[in-house]
Amino acid sequence: MARKKFIKKQTIEVEGKSVEVSIFGTTITPGGKNVLNNIDELLEEDKIENIVKDILTKIEKIAAKYPSKKKNLRYYFEVGKMLQFVDEEGYTDRRSPIWQRMAHDFNPELFGGEKKVRTESKRHPEFMYLLGKVPEDLLEELSWDQWYEVIKFKQIYENKKLLRKIIDDCKKENLNGIPLRNRIKELRKIKTK
Repeated sequence: MARKKFIKKQTIEVEGKSVEVSIFGTTITPGGKNVLNNIDELLEEDKIENIVKDILTKIEKIAAKYPSKKKNLRYYFEVGKMLQFVDEEGYTDRRSPIWQRMAHDFNPELFGGEKKVRTESKRHPEFMYLLGKVPEDLLEELSWDQWYEVIKFKQIYENKKLLRKIIDDCKKENLNGIPLRNRIKELRKIKTK
């Protein structure tokens, strides 16, 4: 039996409002060879969906503490800590569709509001997730815009010494935007030599 994915619309209730969302479904048709693998994959997708719903409930509680979420480092950090479930559960390679599902289909208000293009909805959860990896003691040392630039660099949060140098340079020279990106590139080259 071959497996065929499809998307259908379903109306769900979110905070007392009826919202139409895309539901990922599947059909299994006779003739395919990997029926058990397909069933296992369906069960795994169902497991992910349940975990996501549970995490969203916890994120809603965090959101209640922060009336102003826009560019709020503490809110993004706390939510980012919750989003680490993708690593803990072994779904790191599925982040993008999980973020889209959370931020587009389930509760866009928790992730920067509704986006016109579905693929854009993953940017806020991804930033939250990466910010959640930054050592908490460094969080307040840079502005939102500065962290936004720093986090763009793959796995930069793993090198606390490099982060400290970036923070020091930002404070001394008030680095932002392109100059900050260029400085990070320079510092990464020095640290890798």
